[in-house]
Amino acid sequence: MARPGQHHPRLVRRCERLYAERASAPKRHQRRITRQAHVSTKEYGIGSTRAGMPRRVRSPEPAPPQMSEPTQLTLA
Repeated sequence: MARPGQHHPRLVRRCERLYAERASAPKRHQRRITRQAHVSTKEYGIGSTRAGMPRRVRSPEPAPPQMSEPTQLTLA
Protein backbone atom coordinates (compact mmCIF):
# COMPACT_ATOMS: atom_id res chain seq x y z
CA MET A 1 0.00 0.00 0.00
CA ALA A 2 3.01 2.30 -0.30
CA ARG A 3 2.04 3.80 -3.65
CA PRO A 4 -1.64 4.41 -2.86
CA GLY A 5 -0.57 5.79 0.50
CA GLN A 6 1.52 8.45 -1.23
CA HIS A 7 -1.22 9.60 -3.58
CA HIS A 8 -4.46 8.71 -1.75
CA PRO A 9 -3.68 8.22 1.94
CA ARG A 10 -7.32 8.44 3.00
CA LEU A 11 -8.15 5.30 0.95
CA VAL A 12 -5.46 3.05 2.44
CA ARG A 13 -7.51 1.71 5.39
CA ARG A 14 -10.49 0.94 3.18
CA CYS A 15 -8.30 -0.90 0.65
CA GLU A 16 -6.60 -2.86 3.40
CA ARG A 17 -10.03 -4.01 4.65
CA LEU A 18 -11.24 -4.87 1.13
CA TYR A 19 -8.14 -6.85 0.23
CA ALA A 20 -7.42 -8.37 3.65
CA GLU A 21 -5.52 -11.61 2.98
CA ARG A 22 -6.77 -11.95 -0.61
CA ALA A 23 -5.53 -11.10 -4.09
CA SER A 24 -8.76 -9.50 -5.31
CA ALA A 25 -11.66 -7.54 -3.90
CA PRO A 26 -14.74 -9.33 -2.51
CA LYS A 27 -17.35 -10.42 -5.08
CA ARG A 28 -19.89 -7.82 -3.94
CA HIS A 29 -17.34 -5.05 -4.54
CA GLN A 30 -16.40 -6.52 -7.95
CA ARG A 31 -20.08 -6.61 -8.96
CA ARG A 32 -20.59 -2.98 -7.91
CA ILE A 33 -17.59 -1.84 -9.98
CA THR A 34 -18.78 -3.93 -12.95
CA ARG A 35 -22.24 -2.27 -12.78
CA GLN A 36 -20.64 1.18 -12.69
CA ALA A 37 -18.48 0.29 -15.71
CA HIS A 38 -21.54 -0.93 -17.67
CA VAL A 39 -23.43 2.29 -16.93
CA SER A 40 -20.44 4.39 -18.06
CA THR A 41 -19.89 2.41 -21.26
CA LYS A 42 -23.54 2.86 -22.21
CA GLU A 43 -23.49 6.55 -21.32
CA TYR A 44 -20.39 7.27 -23.40
CA GLY A 45 -21.18 4.85 -26.24
CA ILE A 46 -18.12 2.66 -25.82
CA GLY A 47 -17.79 -1.09 -25.59
CA SER A 48 -19.48 -3.92 -27.43
CA THR A 49 -23.17 -4.06 -28.17
CA ARG A 50 -23.48 -7.63 -26.83
CA ALA A 51 -21.32 -10.04 -24.91
CA GLY A 52 -18.89 -11.80 -27.23
CA MET A 53 -19.08 -9.10 -29.89
CA PRO A 54 -16.13 -6.88 -30.81
CA ARG A 55 -16.19 -3.46 -29.23
CA ARG A 56 -17.24 -0.42 -31.22
CA VAL A 57 -14.63 2.22 -31.75
CA ARG A 58 -15.70 5.53 -33.22
CA SER A 59 -13.70 6.79 -36.16
CA PRO A 60 -11.68 9.89 -35.35
CA GLU A 61 -12.99 13.20 -36.60
CA PRO A 62 -11.38 14.21 -39.89
CA ALA A 63 -8.59 16.74 -39.51
CA PRO A 64 -9.49 20.28 -40.57
CA PRO A 65 -8.20 21.18 -44.03
CA GLN A 66 -4.70 22.62 -44.07
CA MET A 67 -4.62 26.30 -44.89
CA SER A 68 -2.24 27.31 -47.65
CA GLU A 69 0.25 30.11 -47.14
CA PRO A 70 -1.30 33.58 -47.44
CA THR A 71 -1.06 35.19 -50.87
CA GLN A 72 -0.27 38.87 -51.33
CA LEU A 73 -3.01 40.47 -53.41
CA THR A 74 -2.15 43.06 -56.05
CA LEU A 75 -4.16 45.98 -57.41
CA ALA A 76 -4.90 45.58 -61.06
